[in-house]
Amino acid sequence: MEEIIMKKNNIKYAPVTLAIIVSLMLASCTKGFEDMNKNPMSPTGTDIGPLFNGVVSSLVWTWDEQFYLNNEIFYPESELGALISEAWGNYSIGVDAVWNNYYSALANIHDIDKRLDEMCTTTGDNEIDDKVRAQLIVIEAFKTFKVTDMFGDIPYSEAGYIWYNTESNRKPKYDTQESIYKTLLNELVWARDVLNNNVARTSLGNMYYSLESYDVMYHNDYGKWARIANSLILRHALRMYDKDPEFAGALLQEAYDRPVIDDYYYGGNGGFALWPQYLGTTLGDEGWSFREHKNLRMGETVFAQMSKPTDNGENEIFDPRVYVFFDTSHKDSLHPEGAWRAYPQIKDLTTPTEGGTPYSSSRDKNYTFKGPQCLYSPFNFYLIRDNVFVPQIMMSPAEVCFIKAELILRGIVNGSDFDITNYISKGVENSLSLWMQLPYNGTDVTYKYIYNDLANLMKDKDIYSFAYSHSANILNEHAFNNLDFGFTPDEYLELVYQQRWLDLFRQPNEAWNLARRTFKTPTTTDHQKLVSYRLPYPQSEVTYNYDNYNEQVKKMSHGDTRQTKVWWMED
Repeated sequence: MEEIIMKKNNIKYAPVTLAIIVSLMLASCTKGFEDMNKNPMSPTGTDIGPLFNGVVSSLVWTWDEQFYLNNEIFYPESELGALISEAWGNYSIGVDAVWNNYYSALANIHDIDKRLDEMCTTTGDNEIDDKVRAQLIVIEAFKTFKVTDMFGDIPYSEAGYIWYNTESNRKPKYDTQESIYKTLLNELVWARDVLNNNVARTSLGNMYYSLESYDVMYHNDYGKWARIANSLILRHALRMYDKDPEFAGALLQEAYDRPVIDDYYYGGNGGFALWPQYLGTTLGDEGWSFREHKNLRMGETVFAQMSKPTDNGENEIFDPRVYVFFDTSHKDSLHPEGAWRAYPQIKDLTTPTEGGTPYSSSRDKNYTFKGPQCLYSPFNFYLIRDNVFVPQIMMSPAEVCFIKAELILRGIVNGSDFDITNYISKGVENSLSLWMQLPYNGTDVTYKYIYNDLANLMKDKDIYSFAYSHSANILNEHAFNNLDFGFTPDEYLELVYQQRWLDLFRQPNEAWNLARRTFKTPTTTDHQKLVSYRLPYPQSEVTYNYDNYNEQVKKMSHGDTRQTKVWWMED
């Protein structure tokens, strides 16, 4: 068994540290967060709260991450979208963005960690910082899982301390993904239990140190933080289960029986997400990245999961999430409201040349303008441009439901047939509750006024009754009214993967993870043809950490290429 990385000072919390810090300020300069983010090279001793929110701000996708990685790799390879052509084909810039964003945040995390250690020393109470450390672990674990899932083995235990200016801090060794996973999962267990203990004072009688109003995410609601920690345990213990069933299985059984994120989204407190209207900022980089990219369209694979062909050659939409995710093509005489046209996942010589300007800023003033060459349905303009209401999701209640259904179907935890159907139904309902908030509550011109069909579906219905009724319609189409559906565990699993994949529409990296782990997400092509099993390391590693980088590459089956599988994918 891979040795789990030792915790710093043998304390309950091990800071997760990863590689060369290229920039000590956050790579994503998101408006509204800048004043919260402080340089860890010049601590003042009073900035734990602002530094914490500096780490929170690093959760926001960078422009380059969205433009290159999401649009060029994750959407087309997960088949949640189709790429009409590459923009520049230079995804290495997006790799740098993810890497640098992460390590910049880690600099703040280590600075917070140092200040908390000093607080414990000053007070003589080694528990006084437990609640804040636990909150920090949740965010740190999320970010670390994201990076190691993209790259595999990464610098970890020796990284992130560059300001100490030692050789090992500047040139950290690589740790295995296995050891990183196990360390993070153990840390999340500790964090979950600390956040969920409802104890106000330490064993020495001191009040726990608190972030108070500086917790912009959940306003010091420790119960919500505990639910997020437990939900992340479910996601990542399941991801590694096939590699170490004994280790992961025990964690999964325990987490299955504990509270998870399961509440309704609207209000800024449900799920694990950044809600711009509640953070007092905007998340606008996705609009810019799509405007400049222009090359993503609704693909055949995703449209086939939400519609069915009719005798007249058009498709009948039965999943209302289509109206939220995508847009019609350019209007013409035959289609005065535009047409739903899916682009082939793999184009051939007969595929018409696609153009148009579906994401242009000119559509802010004239929604109908998509360019006469926009022959296929693009992503919905308002999903991209609404940077006030649309959340950036890290994990949803729907995803947790689908994870629990998979655990039962695979016999990892105990559960009944009723539990399976209940989790699947509730998962679809939760997904609809999230995504259909946009036509109900979104800013500017909303979806229900764009599409007459959607307006009619929503007429005189609240969001709860709408989600409940349409979740039943969706499952009837896929399973219960489908004569080809045999109600076997394998068929239920494919349904679970399909619906989890759809809910991950604005988390294309997680959809890619699901495709890589299961090879059972919806596809028009063989998933064995996935181009990317991982992402190559950034050039900065080659330049500044060459010896350790070179040693790492020697261990990789296909070197530092996209064909080397990450640990949890290996046969």
